[in-house]
Amino acid sequence: MNGVLLSYIIPLYNTEHYILRCLQSVVNQGLNPDEYEVIVVDDGSTDGGLALVQSFAAVHPQVRLVCQRNAGVSAARNAALDMAQGRYVQFVDSDDYLAENTVQPLLKRAIDESLDVLEFNYDCVDTAGNAIPHVRDDNYPSTVAMTGVKYLSDHSMTPYVWRFLVRREFLIQGGWRFNTSLVVCEDGALIADFMLNASRVAHDSAIPYCYVNRGDSAMHNPDRDHLQRRIFSQIDAAVSIDRSMSAYQAASGTQAPSSVAGVRNVYLYFSMTKALTCGLVDEAVDRMRQAGLFPFPCVGPEANYHGAKWKVIHRLMMHPRLWAFLSKIYRLIKK
Repeated sequence: MNGVLLSYIIPLYNTEHYILRCLQSVVNQGLNPDEYEVIVVDDGSTDGGLALVQSFAAVHPQVRLVCQRNAGVSAARNAALDMAQGRYVQFVDSDDYLAENTVQPLLKRAIDESLDVLEFNYDCVDTAGNAIPHVRDDNYPSTVAMTGVKYLSDHSMTPYVWRFLVRREFLIQGGWRFNTSLVVCEDGALIADFMLNASRVAHDSAIPYCYVNRGDSAMHNPDRDHLQRRIFSQIDAAVSIDRSMSAYQAASGTQAPSSVAGVRNVYLYFSMTKALTCGLVDEAVDRMRQAGLFPFPCVGPEANYHGAKWKVIHRLMMHPRLWAFLSKIYRLIKK
C-alpha cells in the first residue's frame, strides 16, 4: 500500500475525557504513518480537549488539527472532507474508539475489491469499555460486492456513518455532504444518498468500531427550545431521506428499498415519541404535515422493529388529539 490511503475524520466538541483514547486507538491500526491521516476538527470546544489534541499531534505528525467556531458536527465533518486526501474516509466520533489492529484488513479489502462502500459491525460499550447488548440486531455476516440498492434490499439501512469506509472520490463525484441545518440524524440523510447510488457495496463481519453509550448526551437537555430543534431536525432528516427516495424512483423507475423508508419512519416515530414526552405534539405534527409526511407508515421489520407493540403505538400516533392528550397525562405523572 502506497500513498495516503485512509483519512480518519474526527469532529471534536467537549469530549476531553474520551479524545485521547479515541486518538490512540486510531494510530494503533497497523498502518504506516504515511498511509493515513487523522483530521480532527475542533468545533469550538470549551473544555480541555483541544489542548490534549494539540499535545498528541505534536508527537504524531499524521494528526492534523483544525479549529472552527461552533457550527455543529456536520460543518466539522464537511470541513474535514474538504481537506482530506485519503483514498477512503472513515468517520470516528471523538468519544468512541477502534479495536486495535482491525482497520487495516478492512481497508485492504476495500481497495482490493474497488468498493465504493464497505460496512462493518460494531460493539456498543459503556464509558469504561464494558460491552452493552445491542438494541438492534444488525451485525451481519460478510457479503460479496453488490450494488447499494441490492444491499439495502437484503439488509436494514444503518443510520450511523461511522459504520463505513467510503471511497472519497465517490463522495466527491456525488457531491454529497452532511446537511448543516440538521442537529441530529444527519448521518441517515447522507447515507441514503450514497447507498442508493453506490455501484459496489459489501459488508464485513469484523467488529472494529466501539460505540460508547454515554448518559450525558445532548438529547437529555431539558430546554424546550433545544428539544424542539432536535425534534424538527429528526423530521427534516426524514424529509431529506424521502426526497432521496423520490429522486431514486424518478431516475430508475423503481421504488427505493423498503429499508430506506424504514429509517425515514423510525425518525418520524421517535420525533412523535419525544414530542409526547415534552409536550410538542402539535408542533411535530404540523411540521410533518407541511412536508407531506403525516400520516406516516408503521415502522416495521424493514427497520428491525418487530411485534404488535409498534402497530399499537403507531395507531395512537395517527390520532394527534389522542397523542396530545396522552402527552398531558405523561407529563402530569412525571411531575
